[in-house]
Amino acid sequence: MTGEVSSHDVAREIRRRLSGVGVLKTHKLLYYCQGWHLAWHGEPMFSDGIEAWSNGPVVGELWAAEKHSRPVPDVHALSGDHLATLDYVIARYGALSGRDLINLTHGEDPWRAVSASDSSWSSNVIDHDALLRWFQDDEDFKARQAAVARLRARPDAFSFDPVPDSSLLQAAVGRALNGTAIQHARRA
Repeated sequence: MTGEVSSHDVAREIRRRLSGVGVLKTHKLLYYCQGWHLAWHGEPMFSDGIEAWSNGPVVGELWAAEKHSRPVPDVHALSGDHLATLDYVIARYGALSGRDLINLTHGEDPWRAVSASDSSWSSNVIDHDALLRWFQDDEDFKARQAAVARLRARPDAFSFDPVPDSSLLQAAVGRALNGTAIQHARRA
């Protein structure tokens, strides 16, 4: 992947998957994508900051760009990890209304800590460390980590380590993405 994924890239995929999703709900789902991705992968899903606004978390840069029809940054493809996070977020939160998501985020520490810290909201960026702490304390996160630990403890379990990068693997993936059948090599 070349370049850095932005909130525009993730929002585009949210809107593709949830036809007719509104602005408010999109921003709340972006917040959940960022939080879960930080918890699972230790790095942000997208480069833009999330701010604590009166109706909950908002990606200010995306909101302003769309409201004022500013140029969209270059498009970057989402990785498999990004898409897995997005799949989880949509499965867990996608059926909730915008109002439900406002209520949910207003009850969560990352938004509450920033919104309560200063009545002028002059520094309203939700810190990645706050997101990381909050989402790693979630029961789903703890259950997933426990399941991974159990699987890794089994000598016959499959490895979760990344597949080594090779030209043969890249060629096979390229053919698969282009719809070309992949030939299986037989080992002696």
